Amino acid sequence: MPEYLHQEPGTVIRFIAGYYTIVEEGRIAHRNRELIYVVGIAGVESSCCGTQGCRFVNIPGYCVAWKHRLTESGVPVTLVEPVESEAEQRGIRAILERLYPHSQILFSV
Repeated sequence: MPEYLHQEPGTVIRFIAGYYTIVEEGRIAHRNRELIYVVGIAGVESSCCGTQGCRFVNIPGYCVAWKHRLTESGVPVTLVEPVESEAEQRGIRAILERLYPHSQILFSV
């Protein structure tokens, strides 16, 4: 079962073309289960197309075991079940688009 490593809001993660910052982590009820989502802002600083950015919402999946352990460096880890059904993804996307309009919505699979 996949694991989700929690990141504190304000955490900045750098990658080859830029960075992203975690803005918030949330949970919503969906189909009698709890769904985890993460909101962030990505900034692309060095690409062939120039500088750009976007807000994104990443959905690791349904919570199976909330913060059931810590990594060696003390980061909480939650077991998740990815949302694989396209029909469920459409429903979740509609909810999150109302909460976070104009965001890129991504599902971890």
